[in-house]
Amino acid sequence: MSKNLLLATLGTSPAVVTEAVDLLREEDITISGIYVFVTKDRDVWDSFTLLAEHLPQHDGITWIHPVEVGVYDDIDSTDAAVEFLALASQQLKTLRDAGYRVYVSIAGGRKAMAALLALAVQFYGAERLFHIWVPPWLEAEGEIDKLRDYRNWPEKLNEFLHPRLDMDAEDRPHLITLPVIGLFPFMDDIRTALTGQAEPAREIRRLLRDNGLLAPDGKPTELGQRIAEVLESVEGLPPARQAECQIHIAKHHYSDRLERFARQLCSRFPFITEIRSGEWGSGQAKVKIEAPNVIRVFKPLGTDFPLQLILTTTAKTTGELEAARRNIEEFLFKNGFHS
Repeated sequence: MSKNLLLATLGTSPAVVTEAVDLLREEDITISGIYVFVTKDRDVWDSFTLLAEHLPQHDGITWIHPVEVGVYDDIDSTDAAVEFLALASQQLKTLRDAGYRVYVSIAGGRKAMAALLALAVQFYGAERLFHIWVPPWLEAEGEIDKLRDYRNWPEKLNEFLHPRLDMDAEDRPHLITLPVIGLFPFMDDIRTALTGQAEPAREIRRLLRDNGLLAPDGKPTELGQRIAEVLESVEGLPPARQAECQIHIAKHHYSDRLERFARQLCSRFPFITEIRSGEWGSGQAKVKIEAPNVIRVFKPLGTDFPLQLILTTTAKTTGELEAARRNIEEFLFKNGFHS
């Protein structure tokens, strides 16, 4: 039987995640693992840490995975929006390709992140897209500022992370299912239109023009080109792993730093199953594939020393392995890991 996963945006209210688990369980849907999008904001990471401590003990959920978003606060530019859309699409597509049943919550985090995750669901589908409504009196109690005080008081913590559901409708949380217009059947047409490879059907052309992705002359706009890049980067990626990513870094002066970097890669790319450190490489920085499913990363970490990391992936074809390589190389470049 396929596992049920929760994919959620997370802000400073960890209660929206625990409430989602409870409300889905009320419908006989048991969540086996959770992926949450987290920014670099300290309160957001504190919210994730609280969930990582609480859910294994209270719900038996040990698979709680942070997906790091490269911003501190909000999506404040077109570049950041396109990058988050790519990240959300990648997570959603690879999880679904691996056979997981994915339930998507946009109750937490910033509005822009929620909107972009909802768009990714339109592209790649989900079992359900939903929001969580909570009574105003309860909403403030689920914030991390309040919950920090209850970390050593489990009964009080449970009271706000798992509010009772046997209450009057106005005094309990509700799961609000959101409508989704799936674009997946049209993805090939949309992608070829935005890359200029083919003339789209009239309905597709009108859809893309009305949303600012095609100009009146039928050519992709700058935003259309960016969306095309997202769709192309996600296409052909290997499916997500079925277990936690394993990290094995040899002990040396830089091992802690390498391990943090390896965890960052595991968080960003769900198709990586294992990362090992290798002998130090030298010469030109590069990312290269090695059949059947290995990617070797030779990159300077910062500017002071070279590294080699050996990444094992879920790739089963050369095409999947090459798509994974391109995504990893682009990530390294955008994050300054280049010579």
